[in-house]
Amino acid sequence: MKLLHLIWEWLKGLFSFPVEEDPTTDETTTPDPAPIGASTGFNPDFLPVKIDLPKIENSASRLLHYNHFSVVMNAERRLPYYTAVNIDAEGYNRLKAEIPSRKQIGADRWVQDKRLPREEQLPASFYTNNDFDIGHMVRREDVLWGDTLEQALAANKDTFHLTNAAPQHKDFNRCAQRWKGLEDYALQNARRHNLRVSVFSGCIFDEQDRKHRGVQIPGKFWKILVMVKENGELSATGYIVQQDDLIEGITERGGFQYEQFKTYQVPLAQIEQATGLQFRLNEHDPLQKIATRGGDMTPVAIDDYADIVF
Repeated sequence: MKLLHLIWEWLKGLFSFPVEEDPTTDETTTPDPAPIGASTGFNPDFLPVKIDLPKIENSASRLLHYNHFSVVMNAERRLPYYTAVNIDAEGYNRLKAEIPSRKQIGADRWVQDKRLPREEQLPASFYTNNDFDIGHMVRREDVLWGDTLEQALAANKDTFHLTNAAPQHKDFNRCAQRWKGLEDYALQNARRHNLRVSVFSGCIFDEQDRKHRGVQIPGKFWKILVMVKENGELSATGYIVQQDDLIEGITERGGFQYEQFKTYQVPLAQIEQATGLQFRLNEHDPLQKIATRGGDMTPVAIDDYADIVF
């Protein structure tokens, strides 16, 4: 019962958090990122059970490490295949009193990562004069932790590399029922209970994705949350959130249709099929366990906190 209460309290934050202020953009004034090797990136040994980075078959992908997170870029689409971040709530809570406010930190300044050619990154100018936000894949709040305040602030700055962003319609990015709700679900309640969580996020690329200014916009995004439950078992839950309905003229697709304003819990195998990634976490997926017992593995619309399957 204690575990169920903890999970229930955690999930209450899913749909009701304040909207973040819009960021400014600046591709020149922020210092270059640290060289590869200086930032260790995502730590596979962060949880008691080792969690490796997803495998990807595309040889043209590029792995970039930052403070507390890593990004694998799709050079053709100029967007991340996926991001992987470690969230250490205890590490944040230790520094909480010292961490300056967002206003004190100053305006958001998005920069290109000079370890990659400019043509392999979507520039900040793409996001001007339209309804697309520069959508963080790893939020700055996720990485605001460390052994020192300096490390936490360095990680905060790292999240403003354009390699860590994708075009998200403003009503998708800021909506508590969509992307923002999942982000807050993974972070706010982790801090409340001093939890450690590893999070993978990414785009679902489709050849039929609608174009804007010559750039194909992902119609769907995915997220996987990995944590160790109170009984010591690993739980890996997957989610798909869509913005197709917010993009005028989006091409209709066959197969399963996701409804407007809903977040879906899906089997990890479905995310693997849609992305070509291999997470090697299926044995820890509660929906997969249901399927092995002959149960239904249809995507579950998250209408109520009790709909989440751990």
